[in-house]
Amino acid sequence: MTDISTNREEEFIQRIEKLNSGQLAALRRGCGKRDPVDGRCPWLIGLMHGIATEATAFLVASLLAQYSTSAIRIGKHRFNGDFGETWKTAITGKNSESLRRRFHILLDSEFDQMSGEGDLPYRLRQMVRYAAAAGVGLNWSKLLIHIRSWNSPTKWVQKTWARSFFGNERPEGTE
Repeated sequence: MTDISTNREEEFIQRIEKLNSGQLAALRRGCGKRDPVDGRCPWLIGLMHGIATEATAFLVASLLAQYSTSAIRIGKHRFNGDFGETWKTAITGKNSESLRRRFHILLDSEFDQMSGEGDLPYRLRQMVRYAAAAGVGLNWSKLLIHIRSWNSPTKWVQKTWARSFFGNERPEGTE
């Protein structure tokens, strides 16, 4: 990935971070929608600048808006790793098989870049809300790149997230 591309993603994220609290609330409420206009956020179209399909850009923007406005203003919604690392950090100390299973299900989720259809938006929304409540942020530029590449035939995004989440685990009984 080139710096030019990464800068474009970061510029989009920064445009979302600068939205006023009413606009962030509108994104938060419209999170279940697939279209910015249907989700009552037509002004989002002007912030996209061709960074991704409308469905993808709206998904990432609405996920970012799941963090409180105050957390966004002071940068507590940011984290350096990919989503696998975010989820691993968010559930650290929780010995819950259901939380681990959510991650397995997420990796098998589907997403249509054009229509926004599929279960990825729903699953990510639930997990991002959990991470926000746990005080764990995301690398938003990386998330945008990863969602844009979700349907890669090589599944490199899912493999990257899996490596981050399961990387240091060892089967029981091994040292």
